[in-house]
Amino acid sequence: MSTPKAMSIGLLGLCLMVSLARAAQDSIPAGTTITPQNWQQYKDFMPQGLQTVLSGTTVFKVPPDAVMQVGPLVDYPLPKSWYEASEKYKNQTKLVKLNTGGYTVEGYQAGTPFPDYSGPDKAYKILYNLYYHYSGSINYYQSDSYEIDRYLSDYINGSYQVFLQFTHMTDPGFNGYAREMPGYFSSYYNELLTPEQSKYTSPLELIFDDPQKLPEFYVFLPSLRRALRLSSSARCAPYAGGDYVGDDIYAGIPLPVGWFQAKYVGRRKMLMFRPTPGNRAQFDVAHNFYYPPILFPKPVVGNWQVFDAEVIDLSRVPGEAAGYCYGLRRLYADPRTWNVMWIDLFDQQNKFWKLMAWLESAEPVPGGGYIPNIRGVNWMIDFQNLHASYALVGKNTFTVNQNVPRQFYDVTRYGSPAGLNKIMK
Repeated sequence: MSTPKAMSIGLLGLCLMVSLARAAQDSIPAGTTITPQNWQQYKDFMPQGLQTVLSGTTVFKVPPDAVMQVGPLVDYPLPKSWYEASEKYKNQTKLVKLNTGGYTVEGYQAGTPFPDYSGPDKAYKILYNLYYHYSGSINYYQSDSYEIDRYLSDYINGSYQVFLQFTHMTDPGFNGYAREMPGYFSSYYNELLTPEQSKYTSPLELIFDDPQKLPEFYVFLPSLRRALRLSSSARCAPYAGGDYVGDDIYAGIPLPVGWFQAKYVGRRKMLMFRPTPGNRAQFDVAHNFYYPPILFPKPVVGNWQVFDAEVIDLSRVPGEAAGYCYGLRRLYADPRTWNVMWIDLFDQQNKFWKLMAWLESAEPVPGGGYIPNIRGVNWMIDFQNLHASYALVGKNTFTVNQNVPRQFYDVTRYGSPAGLNKIMK
């Protein structure tokens, strides 16, 4: 016969088992192996795009022997100066409601604008935390881009990029660009190097300091030997001939931010992929370190990790929604660094369309800290038109701040329309 003490111990053990089972359902333990045969057990931790890749229902799928190895969550903190700025200015940024239905901000200085993002306007605070994410003051790197069609034929081009931030900087020693480009927030310059027939083609995007203004977009065309200013409203035009469009380029944040309504979906445990900084395996495509055809990383490249994602849905305000490419953009963001990790993109009929993802390592910043999710492979997969674009970022060259060669500090050359006229001269 069971004694009251034995019954109590048994009940305690049962409660512990139930608690452990519930905890297991709420996360994925490190050491778990996910495959195309068992992935559905873990689908609640995956964006829709990753589920589609693992389901095997399109040409962009992983082979049956693919393995996803889950490891412990690893933190790569931002530079100390960023956290100091976030603390110093944490109460100065205010959301301002617009007549269009969106929001803009006033009073932003530097760092994360809303360290406390609670309240009824939580989704918009998250959106602006993502918009003002840490990127370093200047980056120079090289990339290989892959265009893959439904027959799995690929086309590869090489390019180099220069990112410049003009204002709201926190990195010590970088505070003079605002004088050279007043009224602008940042620029992104991309010059093609290969193949020969595309060499010197160079898009340039300029983002205004006012989040309500449409960015300026230019491209230098070597066939004309001059630069053209493209329509600022053509945010759905393909970028550099790939599956990315203009509104995908700034870390997946559509612009201008004030043209979008944000809805808070919730905080969810989600899978992300993260190589260790300095792991050269993430760049070794030729030696079978990825599962074809989509550069799906093998365990030698890095681990999948479970992070606490803040999930928001973005859609254009009603007055600007007509003719826009995406009906819905679902962002899965890492609140530790305010980087977008995954995006599910839906068409105007809210049918699932594309997956955008960053499977990249962090990059150390001179003086301490990291730029997270910046170097390695990123995906854009179009499941409706069966086409994909991948970028292999920074294989041999990736420099940040003081490590950037001095020639790329030239704001006029690499951060203004006037610089495009210097190409091929």
